[in-house]
Amino acid sequence: MKKIIIDPEFWDLFPDAQINFLTLNQIDNHPANFDDAKFQALIDEAIAQSKQFLTEDSFRLNPVIDQWRKALQKFKTKKGARSSIEALLKRVDQGKTLTPINPLVDIYNSVSLKFASPCGGEDLDQMVGNLHLGMAKGGESFYPLGETEDNPALANEVIHYDEDGAI
Repeated sequence: MKKIIIDPEFWDLFPDAQINFLTLNQIDNHPANFDDAKFQALIDEAIAQSKQFLTEDSFRLNPVIDQWRKALQKFKTKKGARSSIEALLKRVDQGKTLTPINPLVDIYNSVSLKFASPCGGEDLDQMVGNLHLGMAKGGESFYPLGETEDNPALANEVIHYDEDGAI
């Protein structure tokens, strides 16, 4: 990856957006070196911190949920799509636990919960060209984490992409 570029169309849609990038180096994401207890503690701490965002009895009335739902309504999404933070907070709201998956996922899920904001992680060494945040033309190839079937981006969907397609 050379640069991170936020396309003008994104700013047209979300002129007040705040975007943060954090680069982690030398993350060993292999299960053989995975310390479940360490990452469970990280997740548990983030869950405890996330409860500050769940102030309403009705889940959908929590301001952070309403904010992300309104954001997703501004652009094309796949049927039933919700922000990743909504899915995480829903589990917290229902009293469900989260268990370690792998170091990278556990780190970004913990950050998401702590700040009530969607967060993700990518292997920057695998990117082709620049990393963009912008609007899909439609049909950009996309393989969700752990999937083997292409799930192409919709036209006008907000995506991260490189020269090879959606990320």
